[in-house]
Amino acid sequence: MTNPLKLDHNVLTHAIKDRNYVNSNIDLHVEELKIKGYTIVESGLDIKFLDYVRLRIDEIYKEQCENLGGELNLEKINDKNIARAPSAHDKIFIDIAMNKPIHDICKRMLGEYFILMSQNAIINKPGTDHYQFTWHRDLNYQHYTSSHPLALSALLCIDPFSGKTGGTYVLEGTHLQKEFPSDQYVVKNQIVVEAPIGSIIVFDSMLFHRTGLNQSNIIRRAVNHIITVPMIAQQYKFSSMVEHLGDFDEYTKRFLGSPVGTAISAFEWRKTRIDR
Repeated sequence: MTNPLKLDHNVLTHAIKDRNYVNSNIDLHVEELKIKGYTIVESGLDIKFLDYVRLRIDEIYKEQCENLGGELNLEKINDKNIARAPSAHDKIFIDIAMNKPIHDICKRMLGEYFILMSQNAIINKPGTDHYQFTWHRDLNYQHYTSSHPLALSALLCIDPFSGKTGGTYVLEGTHLQKEFPSDQYVVKNQIVVEAPIGSIIVFDSMLFHRTGLNQSNIIRRAVNHIITVPMIAQQYKFSSMVEHLGDFDEYTKRFLGSPVGTAISAFEWRKTRIDR
């Protein structure tokens, strides 16, 4: 008699002619991205590095609030508890955006040429509301599917992601479906993606997802990147915003994109909306 436990670790098939094979961790991440819409990657960043990033996120958010006349102004535009474009404040966030595992996956999924469309730090405080609690795609308002992915999101977990801390909720496979599912489907099929400190949740930017309610006693921070094929306009002019931080190699410059046609800073992006 066949041992059922053995079958769990030895994949047996019948009448299958075409299948996938993996020869590396990257192969498996790519397969998960294509089928489920997300994967969890190890960043290789150490705890000391992440401790500094955690500190800088809070400092940058405080500075941005002060520059815009207080946190109340961010509440007006549903932008509270987000440190926008932190790479303009500290080169360490450019180092995060250039993380090798992220780029290895992007090369496989997006091709050789892709750009940083957006980078924001998300601060999920215990028991507080956050506009990212609502279901969305990182390519907002888009309802279609494509034969080739247009964008990947890379969410670096600065604090632990779990059901208690408000880990990211996803609807698996919805990057392959143009419309948002019914309420009944969402309630039945939503899952929380749990990941330890230093992990990167990489997902197709067309995957429907949301932030969960933080029911813990710690703040849950993350740095999100939206990386796109160059046909999509950047949210910020990263190349102009980081000039004061020094020179960069040609690959980094290309990744940071063109200085033409987008907001010159996170301050200007927000100020336009506050004034309006």
